[in-house]
Amino acid sequence: MIAVRIQAPNVLAIFVAATALLIPGLGHSAEHPTAARLLPDNTVLYLRLPDTAETVAKFQETAIGRIAQDPSMKPLVSQLYGSVIEAFQRVEAEIGASLDDLLSIPQGEMCLALVAPEQGRPVIVFLVDVGPRLPIVEKLLDRVGQQLETGGSLRKEETLGDTRVTVYDRAGGSERQLVFLVRDATVLVTTNLDVAKGMLVAWDAPAGDGRTLADAPSFAAVMRRCVGTDDQPPQAELFVDPITLFSRLSQGNVGAQVALALFPALGLNGIRGAGGSVTFATEEFDALTHLHLLLDNPRSGVLELLALQPGDTTPEAWVPADAASYVTVNWDLAKTYSKFATLYDSIRGEGALADSFERDLTDRFQIDFRKDVMDATAGRVTLVNAMVRPARINSRANLVGIKLKDAKAFQKTLDTLIAKAGPQMSRETFAGVTYFRAPVGNPPAEKQRRGPALRQPDPAVAIVDDYLLLSDSTDLLKQAIAAKGDASQSLADQLEFRLIASKIRRQPGGDRPGLIAFDRPEEALRLWYDIATADTTRQRLAQRAENNQLLRGVNSALQDHPLPPFSVLARYLAPGGSLLTDDESGLHYVSFTLRRK
Repeated sequence: MIAVRIQAPNVLAIFVAATALLIPGLGHSAEHPTAARLLPDNTVLYLRLPDTAETVAKFQETAIGRIAQDPSMKPLVSQLYGSVIEAFQRVEAEIGASLDDLLSIPQGEMCLALVAPEQGRPVIVFLVDVGPRLPIVEKLLDRVGQQLETGGSLRKEETLGDTRVTVYDRAGGSERQLVFLVRDATVLVTTNLDVAKGMLVAWDAPAGDGRTLADAPSFAAVMRRCVGTDDQPPQAELFVDPITLFSRLSQGNVGAQVALALFPALGLNGIRGAGGSVTFATEEFDALTHLHLLLDNPRSGVLELLALQPGDTTPEAWVPADAASYVTVNWDLAKTYSKFATLYDSIRGEGALADSFERDLTDRFQIDFRKDVMDATAGRVTLVNAMVRPARINSRANLVGIKLKDAKAFQKTLDTLIAKAGPQMSRETFAGVTYFRAPVGNPPAEKQRRGPALRQPDPAVAIVDDYLLLSDSTDLLKQAIAAKGDASQSLADQLEFRLIASKIRRQPGGDRPGLIAFDRPEEALRLWYDIATADTTRQRLAQRAENNQLLRGVNSALQDHPLPPFSVLARYLAPGGSLLTDDESGLHYVSFTLRRK
């Protein structure tokens, strides 16, 4: 192999040219084994689009895609795209390809992966089907090669079977390589020649020889759980072996190696893999996501802290009907804390947590944290979000509800905590319910004059029914109190929630979830719409556009084609839901949004 030195090529041009292939295009998949059948079994990171053409087409059918294609949005989107093309022209001159050329390259499967050999740095692998766009890719690769050679690299070509392989070797060793090859109208780019050779061997090998990623037990177990629907496979797949990845990336780093040595004691070596999939625009769903964390069984250490359990997930009477989102989890907090204490003491010494954290709380607040707080919880926690107007970046207010075993008994604990907090906590009453409110300071006058971008939190706490409610918005706490006294103001009776709950029950594990969630995407979009159309936002954009070409294009497009009324965008959006289950193989999460017809 010829020794090569790379000194200072145009990094921007090489980066754009090498990564431009990641942008989806249109066409037909080349005939070759799937990426999982080509990659070695020590692949620790894998991100794949099975068919970029289908991914693009399906994404255009989602709510976001349909919004972009709405007649009232098309002129704005077209002008914004024109601004991107204009901004890209400088890079275009460097790489010798237009943005439209780059967007048209991917024609079928596309995969980005990281391979982790026992020794040496991890190897990057990028695979993409280019089909009839091969001439554009060859031109692009030639330009990249010229940039590398201009920077001091030498080039060598090898022929492996019928495939020509171009190698740029840095500093004369296999640790610093850039390898290009094209086979079956598929481009393979990697940083290690040996990996490229192994993938070419797998190209012709029979399936199931036990040496590829597809044959790795952890990969197969995760992917079996991350499927699409009965009539549609996923448009994107992900797999990662986090422990091996961290181990390989930490080689030579003393601090990381020390942390790695603690993994067995912490039980983290019981994480065997993680992955997921996304499916767009099915008959029923706008988007469907599966995520799976593959765990050893039995679990130990940190993994034992995930004390999820099946239980009631019906919204409590105090959950407001107009909540932007609702998450409830059946979680044994006392069990989690007990296991955490055991783990902490095993590292720091017997009784270490009680002698430090718990003793400090006792001295400060005159309570027994384990007995008076953790043991008082009844195994359910609920989080509610609602939007507080006017629209600000942090307009999403939070309300947490913790179920109590004995609300009257816990009232004494709460009173003790409030008394210790000092006279700044005010005692107030709303709809017959007593709550405590923290003082709120006013932002500086200068901030108010310039238009405050952030909401000022207004914390409050109360006991409602058998729940301890804590919120960063007194108004949201009052909504919860009002909902508790009027069923029509409660989320549980809303048609949208009942529809999502029925869909959740039909998902894998939906009859025994430890967690479920309900979400209204319309509320989040409304927030950003209000921020985007606010006078202060437009003024700031105009000011910053004076010295920024890209922002100048955005500002001009919004002036020429203002956003349509929010009702035009909202008609494409539908509510969504999710659930988390815990079984012998690990944790499985399913999330979906419904498809608006």
